[in-house]
Amino acid sequence: MNMDTNMNNTSNSSQPTGENQPEATGAPESSAPADRCLFQSLRSAANDGARRAKAAAEKALPKINAAVEQAAYGLGYGLSFATVFSYTIAKELAPEVLKAGWRAGTNAGQKTGENLASKLKATRADGMSPESHAAGASTEPGMA
Repeated sequence: MNMDTNMNNTSNSSQPTGENQPEATGAPESSAPADRCLFQSLRSAANDGARRAKAAAEKALPKINAAVEQAAYGLGYGLSFATVFSYTIAKELAPEVLKAGWRAGTNAGQKTGENLASKLKATRADGMSPESHAAGASTEPGMA
C-alpha cells in the first residue's frame, strides 16, 4: 500500500505544476448559465424600470399640461390686466395732450407690429430665416 501511494505521488509529481495540466471542463459550462442568468436579470430589471418610468410619465403628463395651461392663462390674464389698467388710469387722469400722444403712439405701434408679424409669417412660408429674408430683400439676385 505504501508503494501504491508512492507511485501515485511520483506520477503526479513528474508533471510540473501548472503546465500541461488539463483545465476543469465543468467550470466554463457552469459559468455560462450563471452569466446568462445574470444578464437576463439585468435586462429584466432595465425593462421593468423603463416600463415604470413610462407609466409615471404618462400619469404626470396631464398634470404638467394642466400646469402649463394654467400658467399661460395666468400670464395672459396678468398682461392684459396690467395693460388695460394702466391705459384706463392714464386715460382718466392724463391731460388731453398726453391722450393725443397716447393715441398716436398706439396707432404707430399697432401698424409696426402688424408689419413685423406679416414679414415673419412670409419668412416662415418661404422657409427662410428672417436674417436671410432681409438680406435677400435688400439685394437683387446675382448681385452680392
